[in-house]
Amino acid sequence: MSVQAEPDFKLHPLRQGANMPLWLQLKHALRDLVTFELRPGDKIPSESQLCSFYNLSRITVRQAITSLCDEGLLHRQQGRGTYVLSPRLVLPLADQNHFLLSGFDASDPANISVFSKEIVEAADWFGVPLGLANDEPVFKIRKILRIDGDAVAFRTSFVPCHLTPNLLEQDLTPPLALVLERNYHHAAAEADEVIEFIIADEFRGGMLGVPEGHPLILVSRLVFLESRDPLELSRTYYKADRFRFERHLTR
Repeated sequence: MSVQAEPDFKLHPLRQGANMPLWLQLKHALRDLVTFELRPGDKIPSESQLCSFYNLSRITVRQAITSLCDEGLLHRQQGRGTYVLSPRLVLPLADQNHFLLSGFDASDPANISVFSKEIVEAADWFGVPLGLANDEPVFKIRKILRIDGDAVAFRTSFVPCHLTPNLLEQDLTPPLALVLERNYHHAAAEADEVIEFIIADEFRGGMLGVPEGHPLILVSRLVFLESRDPLELSRTYYKADRFRFERHLTR
């Protein structure tokens, strides 16, 4: 039986008895389908349709689809099927010589908007790294990165109020490090950065439009002035299935 739900699909035949395993042949056939026939957001044939079309076991079909999901080409939605993802966005990692416009700040400014801005009291988890006592005032700025209308990352930044009076009255759309340097003459000299994988909780999932448990990449950064006084603490959350980080290394 052919794949009737999507009659325009051109599925490549598999070669029984070839040296390449059937699941890997199917993976290549699906990759061609995704690359040449479908667009992001399109649904691929179901496991049962592929089993019927190719006369394969469900285990074999599932292995091929899972491999493409792991590569970030496809995404399973519980109870709905498997869909084509947009290509992963490439963000340059920070290095010792260049970090101001890496990661989130390397994105097109037109895709970044200020989600919220306010003054809060310092709490231990962000006040201590900034050298502040509890209850000292801190600027809290949250920005969101959207690609084709889809929220793919957001950043929360904390800046001591005593360093940057009236910060919330400034245009905060550009990278915050540039705002601090141009408007307050506070030039970032160095930073400590930690990258880790986490799962979304209710709040972070809501910000990015994903369910709880969805994998995220968390980049935490503490920026210092040349005097080693802390200038900014930020936490940036990326959808793990939408990004890959790249770094060029030299000896």
